[in-house]
Amino acid sequence: MEQWQAEMKTLCNKIVGIMLGSLGLTHEDDMNWFQPQNGIDQTQCLFHLNSYPVCPDPDRAMGLAPHTDTSLIRVVNQFNTGGLQVYQDGARWVPVEPVEGALVVNVGDLMQIVSNGKFKSVLHRA
Repeated sequence: MEQWQAEMKTLCNKIVGIMLGSLGLTHEDDMNWFQPQNGIDQTQCLFHLNSYPVCPDPDRAMGLAPHTDTSLIRVVNQFNTGGLQVYQDGARWVPVEPVEGALVVNVGDLMQIVSNGKFKSVLHRA
């Protein structure tokens, strides 16, 4: 678990660094808030483990209500289990089909704020 957490943190930092770089935030002064301060990681890369077993009767399941994540990004490993949906074009829910070995990256509210709306927070449900 610790190795997986360390690898995911490295991945998240790379993704966020690329996203911020695409906004022109590459100068040390621009990125200072993103770097560790006094040995403390300001990015607060959190590691959440959620397991949603396959529901035997999905028509009776409530699932997670539509929401956006408050973080910069959220990386999701679906483990070949469906159920994740994103709201597309303000009109319909679209399933995010699991792809073996692939990760889903959701843009969060903080990234939408930092990017001044260039990256949009993803409304999703499960």
